[in-house]
Amino acid sequence: MPDFIFKSTKLRTFLIPEDGEINQYFVKTCISRFKYMRVLDISGSPLEELPSSIGSLFHLRLLNLSANDKIKRLPNSICKLLNLESLNLVNCTALEEIPKDIGNLINLQNLEITTQQTYLPKGIRRLTLLQFFGLDGCVNLKSLGEEILFLTNLRQLLIYSCANLESLPPNMKLLTALHTLMIATCEELDLMKTKEGPQGLRSFALRNSDLEVLPPWLEDLAKVLQSIALVNCDNLTEVPKLQKFTFLEHLRIDYYSNLLALPEGSHCLSELRELEINYCPKLSKSCKRQLKGQDWSKFAREAKIKIYPDVDTDEGDNEGDNEGAFDDHNAISSVS
Repeated sequence: MPDFIFKSTKLRTFLIPEDGEINQYFVKTCISRFKYMRVLDISGSPLEELPSSIGSLFHLRLLNLSANDKIKRLPNSICKLLNLESLNLVNCTALEEIPKDIGNLINLQNLEITTQQTYLPKGIRRLTLLQFFGLDGCVNLKSLGEEILFLTNLRQLLIYSCANLESLPPNMKLLTALHTLMIATCEELDLMKTKEGPQGLRSFALRNSDLEVLPPWLEDLAKVLQSIALVNCDNLTEVPKLQKFTFLEHLRIDYYSNLLALPEGSHCLSELRELEINYCPKLSKSCKRQLKGQDWSKFAREAKIKIYPDVDTDEGDNEGDNEGAFDDHNAISSVS
């Protein structure tokens, strides 16, 4: 690293490039010299531990430790960063637990984590300004606990690859600000255990699920939901009665080989602006026929319709790489 960097004591932002040289001594030196740092990004580094002196960066607003796969524990001094607004711990696959005093980070607005622990720390409930919460690869996590229900400003909740997560809290309606819920590859998650969904939910996305039916509370949100995405949910025998979703603007259905047709009355979705169907051979064919009908003519004129592959010309091509079918997998780091 160039020596001239250390001649500045008022550095506000420090980003480590992917091929940058970084070690324990270098990080300690940065922390001791750059007391006014606002942004520290040491993602993807070979660090095995973070210096406890990190707690001295009182002005720090963003700390990105993502993809530090050798760090097993974080110093509790990280909880002294009272001005921290964003903390990224995604793909810290060796991280055993989140610091117990994380609730001290009262100004935190964005939190993204990968952890080995079974339950979230109780201090989570004190993060009342949190707006974005992402959990990715928390393979031992069984429950979000009641703590999450105290996050009354939470707007976006993204849950990916939490293989042992069994349920969401039963009373999600307490999350009055929640407008986006995205769930992917959570094999044990039973959404039926949640009795009441978040009442203001605008966007719901489900990927790689074995659910046979969608939870009843989804239909309870019919007058507020604007976007639904169902990707690789092959056990679902039907989608909700869509005509009830009077404010639905975007509907996306991908890799759904058993769905035969959209529910009756779907053409009455007057607010629908985009319909996407990808790699759903049976559904694609029936939709092509439906769109030719008189009832669907107005719908077809007003909504943007995407059907891939085109069943008229490429019916046999219903296989593909479904990694591209849910581009939101990286949303845990990109949605704000």
